[in-house]
Amino acid sequence: MDTTVITNATADAFAMPNTRAVPVATGADTGDGWEALELTLQPGAASPPHTLSADKVFYLADGVLEVEVDGATHTLGAGDVARIPAGIVHRYRNASDASARLLVLVTGATQVSFLRGMGRLGQAGQPEPGAVAEHAAAHGVRIMTPAG
Repeated sequence: MDTTVITNATADAFAMPNTRAVPVATGADTGDGWEALELTLQPGAASPPHTLSADKVFYLADGVLEVEVDGATHTLGAGDVARIPAGIVHRYRNASDASARLLVLVTGATQVSFLRGMGRLGQAGQPEPGAVAEHAAAHGVRIMTPAG
């Protein structure tokens, strides 16, 4: 594994709705063992309820964030951690009026490419649900619909 220092000037950042994502470590950096991203979430930024085929850890560096895990909503403050096992329904939402910075650690090597793809799908507005479902499934993600 190479040692790398990532700065704002060298970050390989990309955008998602109300979010700036910076890959901190990709599967290429970790032998496909894990990935990490820093998300800067603007007010209103949210993920839909979803599951992953990987384990995930949220570390909130700054701000306040609502995290729903398996039906229970928790309010995280700076320094708080949420551990989410594979297969558990979860989501996040920045309901505050300030940005929040979230470090996301995920086992495996699919999350960075999944989120990049979601950013591309959303560039022209609301993406077609079939395209989102196909993209998600290819990355071990299941986005929950109102019917479950």
